[in-house]
Amino acid sequence: MTLEQLRILSHIVEHGSLKAAALSLHKTQPALSIAIKKLEEEFGFQILDRDSYRLQLTPLGKTFYREAEILLADASHLKSLGQELALGNEAKFQICYEQVVPESLIIPAIGQAYHQFPATEFNLRVGMRFSALEQIKNSEADIGIGPWFHIFHAQGDFDTFKIGEFEIIPVASPLLLNDHSIQQYEHLLRLPNISLPESKFQFDNEKLAYNHGSRQFKVNDILSMKSLLMSGVGWGFIPLHHIEQEIENGQLRIIEILDKEYRFSGEIRAMRQDKRIYGPVSQFLWQTLQQAPTWSRSTKWTF
Repeated sequence: MTLEQLRILSHIVEHGSLKAAALSLHKTQPALSIAIKKLEEEFGFQILDRDSYRLQLTPLGKTFYREAEILLADASHLKSLGQELALGNEAKFQICYEQVVPESLIIPAIGQAYHQFPATEFNLRVGMRFSALEQIKNSEADIGIGPWFHIFHAQGDFDTFKIGEFEIIPVASPLLLNDHSIQQYEHLLRLPNISLPESKFQFDNEKLAYNHGSRQFKVNDILSMKSLLMSGVGWGFIPLHHIEQEIENGQLRIIEILDKEYRFSGEIRAMRQDKRIYGPVSQFLWQTLQQAPTWSRSTKWTF
């Protein structure tokens, strides 16, 4: 059995006749007949039913053809992979973005790269706080997307550009807040805090902490955090774009602290290691992200 025999069978089934299949393959009809006959002789059963006007698969032929199509698709993928590797395209590409990043900001660009380089295996990771920077620093991701602060420059040499903005606010359910008067920071610390795990960076707790003293409830993803907040388990800081609808319909309420800043905003940046040679996939995605419109939250909330 050869791939060429399977391709001939596929064209015959697709076109329904030897004549049409021969024309599409630029071969003679006898050549196609011989190829299929040898295939049938090799396995000992009839693949094509030749009794009707239009060539059809026998019951056994249908089962054989179904598996042949899978093999042909794999062969096509392998050929494409070999051609892309010969051009220097990356075999695997790692992307990490954080949950503070709106997916609409990056998914279109990643989708373009995926279709542009079909033989490349894309690995898209959604990480915890500062995981994008951490994976870039440790060479675990080719491109990271997440919040950026100037203090990050001390972590290494990075190539970055702004692609959007974020705003993080403290919120809780009215179920929790109706029984408490929250006007000062010390009042807030009396309530349980729901948060995502901190990163391994030393500056994380020291520079960006807000909830020291609160009872802690750690969760691994934004959706779980959002559900817990809405159920009244505790309060927490969460990106505003994740909860705009819940604030509008009253399921969550912004906690306004009078004696301490409570709304935090910043840049979302694409980042990668500087002074490193990047392949075509990385360069394409990097340029596509740069050309995309910068995202910012357009909705303005007043309370």
